[in-house]
Amino acid sequence: MAGRADRAQEFLVLLEPIKVRIERYALRSAWNREQGGDIVQEAVMTAWRQFHRFEKGTNFSAWIFRILINTIYSFNKKTSRDRKHGSAVPIENLDGVLERESAWASVLEDPARILESLDERLAGAIGELRNDERQCLLLRLVEGFTYKEISSLLSMPMGTVMSHVYRARLKLREQLADLAVEQKLIKDTS
Repeated sequence: MAGRADRAQEFLVLLEPIKVRIERYALRSAWNREQGGDIVQEAVMTAWRQFHRFEKGTNFSAWIFRILINTIYSFNKKTSRDRKHGSAVPIENLDGVLERESAWASVLEDPARILESLDERLAGAIGELRNDERQCLLLRLVEGFTYKEISSLLSMPMGTVMSHVYRARLKLREQLADLAVEQKLIKDTS
């Protein structure tokens, strides 16, 4: 019985430093945000049941995130929420692109002022991303995984991961610049 207690202690020691990251990722990735706690609980329980398969000395964070991603996928599938998947970033006229570039430059000059008003809108903008773009973006920018680690976690080519992160950034950048103009946080250049 002491071996099981030692194993449980080892699991908890590995889990503790990444617990907040797991919760944060689950809340941001779940289509039904109310299920975030259930997703975390299910993923941690699955990880505990499978802990005998974890190889000591390997990346525990990547291992448990893989379980978390699969759990999120299962929960999202249960919600039966259909997302439309447009694969390309829309091409616009040059004036529109230049206007947003100017707005984006203003966002960079004083981001604190704009970020104060973004919490819900930013979460909404992230929620509007395609599922694969959102997962890649959150794993890269929020959770700090490398492109190679994300590629392994999501079982997709590294170039595809990089492309998803790039497109997600473009979409968010456009929405944030539009939001800044809309809320008159920066001057409209039109």
